[in-house]
Amino acid sequence: MHKLLVRRPDAVILLIAGYFVLEFLTRMAMPHSMRYDESQQVFFSQWLTLGYDSQPPLYNWLQTLFISMFGLSLAAISIVKNIVLFLIYLTYYKLARLVLSDKVFAVIATLSLLTIPQFFWEAQRDLTHTVAQLLTINLFLYGIIRTLKAPSLTTYLFMGAALGLGMLSKYNFALLAAAALVAVWMHPQGRARLFDKRFLLTVVVAVLIFLPHGLWLVHNLGLASGRTLGIMEQDAPKDGIIKIIQGPLEFIELVAVICAPTLVFYSLVFGKTLFGNLRQTDEWTRFFETLLLVIGLLVLVLILGIGMTALRDRWLLPFLFLLPIYLCRKMEIAGVRGEDFAKRFVYIPLAMMLIIPTLLLTRVTFPGLFKSYEAYNVPYAAFMQQVVTEEGKKPGLVLTDDWLPAGNLRLQVPDVPVMSMFFSNLKIGYQWTADKPILLAWLPKKGADDMPATLTAWLHDTLGPDYAAPAVKQAQVPYIHGRDGDTYRFYYSWVYPK
Repeated sequence: MHKLLVRRPDAVILLIAGYFVLEFLTRMAMPHSMRYDESQQVFFSQWLTLGYDSQPPLYNWLQTLFISMFGLSLAAISIVKNIVLFLIYLTYYKLARLVLSDKVFAVIATLSLLTIPQFFWEAQRDLTHTVAQLLTINLFLYGIIRTLKAPSLTTYLFMGAALGLGMLSKYNFALLAAAALVAVWMHPQGRARLFDKRFLLTVVVAVLIFLPHGLWLVHNLGLASGRTLGIMEQDAPKDGIIKIIQGPLEFIELVAVICAPTLVFYSLVFGKTLFGNLRQTDEWTRFFETLLLVIGLLVLVLILGIGMTALRDRWLLPFLFLLPIYLCRKMEIAGVRGEDFAKRFVYIPLAMMLIIPTLLLTRVTFPGLFKSYEAYNVPYAAFMQQVVTEEGKKPGLVLTDDWLPAGNLRLQVPDVPVMSMFFSNLKIGYQWTADKPILLAWLPKKGADDMPATLTAWLHDTLGPDYAAPAVKQAQVPYIHGRDGDTYRFYYSWVYPK
């Protein structure tokens, strides 16, 4: 395989495409229960709106449009995810080709994404908005570098489109945009490109693309920012000095955790060749250094400015996944040839392409080996079939307190509207009759067997006080691939009009 990639580097695109076909088949072989982000996409697909919650809507729009064309199914969810992931690798390779003259190094940089656990594992299982952001980052940087090298009306328009889409992917894309402005300014041709009249078109295109959601954002700023800020400040110490220290330390720790596997892998493959050439520099290594340094400084300012103490690796991944291109450029300008290390490098990524699907499938098919169950093992389909069969009626509305059961239950009854009190801003029409009662369903919470207060409040405020305390039932349903006797407990209530 390494000989083929040395001879025909573009073959890496077919290799990556084959990998994501395998990932899609793996997901379809797994139970059709879903984790949080997949479930959220199923739930949100009931609406095509300018905004949903604390994340911009780009991925939601892609998923909703796909479902509207091909119908709701797990396949529709998985196809979109794997297409976007494939496009990330494809655009990363194209970006690497712009920066790296050695095509083999471009292949090495691209396959190096399989050395970043937060990408090859978490992105496959859960992330949605982050993977959309990774794609738009590749497109934006591609547009910038093309403009720096050979400016044209097309590159300026492309850059503007990528910037607008990036702001629709995640709000922290603004950090990259600000850092890119500094990196371009420091580039030898950067100031000339920024003062070019065509740069105004970049700004106009970006604003027009973001404007519809931006208007929604202005009127829903609390909704868009409240939850994220709450996560950032959770478990914060009361002592001000400790709070100031904790955030930056956690930031440094996360940077090390994300970068460490790639650095260790590169040190094993390239050895002294890597470390001996880290001092090598040119306009493109300085571009990436400036980009990453400014992003790091902006993040530290945010940490100190808002007292951020709880960070997540997914927030930093979109910036640090550029590390392989940077390292490969360092070695290339030192005169190192990628083909001299291709054989030693390529077999680890190839092995990962087999190990990752195997682990995903094994983890949910044989949960006894890991002494715990995954979200994929929760039997939503069996629960819905059981309660509908017992009642003899399909619900006119399914109401839940959280988004995890909301999306999972909707997947079982795609023709029934579903609402979640977690997203109380999203409402949908429904029928409520003796033949179409309301089904309230929720998952067990530690030490709480009663109906969640949010559901009780909705019944009281929407249907009236007479409906606020319906009978609560339990359903004990065997786990998917579970051990004999292991069951998952669901709570539910049927509410009929009086």
